[in-house]
Amino acid sequence: MNSKFYTLVLLLAFAATNIFAQTVITDSDLVGGQTYTWTNDTEYLLDGYVYLEEGGVLNIEPGTVVRGKSSGSNGDATSALIITRGAQINAVGTVDNPIIFTGEFDDLSITLDFTATDNKTWGGIIILGNAPIGEDGGEDSIEGITSENEPRVLYGGNDPTDNSGTIKYVSLRHGGNEIAADNEINGLTLGGVGNGTTIDYIEVFANSDDGIEIFGGTVNITHAVVAFQGDDAFDVDESWDGYIQYAFSIQQDISDQIGDNAVEYDGSERTDLGPKTVGRIYNGTFIGSGSVGNSNGLRLKSDGAVQFWNCVWTEIQGGVFRVQDTSIDRLNAGETVFANNIVFDYGSLEIDPDNAFTITGFEEINPEIASISRMPNNQLDPRPANSASPLLTNAATPTEAGVETPSFRGAFSDDLWLEGWTALDAYEYLGDISTSTVDFGESKEGVVLSTAIPNPATDEARFKFSLLAASLVNVQITDLNGRIVANRSLGQIGAGENSFNLNVSNIANGFYMIALQTKDGIVTQKFMVQK
Repeated sequence: MNSKFYTLVLLLAFAATNIFAQTVITDSDLVGGQTYTWTNDTEYLLDGYVYLEEGGVLNIEPGTVVRGKSSGSNGDATSALIITRGAQINAVGTVDNPIIFTGEFDDLSITLDFTATDNKTWGGIIILGNAPIGEDGGEDSIEGITSENEPRVLYGGNDPTDNSGTIKYVSLRHGGNEIAADNEINGLTLGGVGNGTTIDYIEVFANSDDGIEIFGGTVNITHAVVAFQGDDAFDVDESWDGYIQYAFSIQQDISDQIGDNAVEYDGSERTDLGPKTVGRIYNGTFIGSGSVGNSNGLRLKSDGAVQFWNCVWTEIQGGVFRVQDTSIDRLNAGETVFANNIVFDYGSLEIDPDNAFTITGFEEINPEIASISRMPNNQLDPRPANSASPLLTNAATPTEAGVETPSFRGAFSDDLWLEGWTALDAYEYLGDISTSTVDFGESKEGVVLSTAIPNPATDEARFKFSLLAASLVNVQITDLNGRIVANRSLGQIGAGENSFNLNVSNIANGFYMIALQTKDGIVTQKFMVQK
């Protein structure tokens, strides 16, 4: 088909299906010191690099769609939203109404126009903060933006608690456009972002460069998914001092679309330059490219040190672990730690087997994931396949403040938290294959959970349970659609008969599932709230 004709057809089709008003946003439309609200009855089109400067606040409503032009009409190589030091973005979606960033011509009413191989349609989101970074002088110009005579691209400072806002239930799709040869923008770039910032439930889908790249700072991230990226899923530089909990990545299995590492991890700019931090990644599920190509697991270099707790590395036909230069010294010194990881189905365990290091802290065992698919066929379910899956046993217990203490390995137990808000769900990749954790009343391992007392409950419900052996115990409440309503840790509980009270006064009327998570399995009950 003639390319000009095809473009015209695409434009007409897009115009016919786009029922929302559209507002074009250029750099001059956002000013420092002002507060803006983008509403879900309007679509916003980024035209070039759009900076929100110091003192500015951008609020984005649930369900809002933000698009980016492939290149700016003012000569910018692509379009990107850039939150500078001292500014804040509050993009807070919900599981049913996520905030979506995508390319200009992505028709969200259908799933066949853009696929996992369509990328470079716009740039990405860049957030810059005042937290410490491992660079000379304590600041740097962010990667991915031409920095000549542009002070707004600087990041780094001395405030580890710096707050750049809140991102929650946000899906970034089809980005990573080139600004020069071999220089693309990441899906989400975080430069010197502090731990006052909240990032929870973030997806990067089909980005041509890295999915999420962190340059120093102290930011923490929970529930992060990167699917079908062109380079690294998670890339860390400049001595980041934070944690990621519940991380999921999956590589493409098309030969010219396969990315590189699940995690690439660097320290400071020089080995004699601080800070000498150790980042932490808890409960990751990292799936490579399967039998096609040579996707890799971890590449640890440039004096980096990191901990991986309860992570799963599988279908990686390159090397699972690669440790280089002085990162070997930090590994041998015990700074880099692997706590109760699982490794399965790989090409080589270590890419550099001649280097003087030994990695411990993992099992070579089939994790028994329910289903792995890279096709939109409703067959991707990265939860445990069944209640006998090794994912449900031998989890290490984190002690870091603010980190949950799940009784499972990998990013998922019975809650498929990808559902509802991700491109993976919208494009029909996800399926309900797992039969792992639904044991009503009494688990196969003998853990017993009573029904609620009273049932229906009004303001408070009491539950009795018995354990065969002492265990850490967590309680999770979900509605019948699988949405998490509440989490509670009961701590270490002794063997025998026990009970706990649950405040349900803030829970809406309806039916719910309660899951009691122990080291010997998960047991569930249904109960009702009626006020």
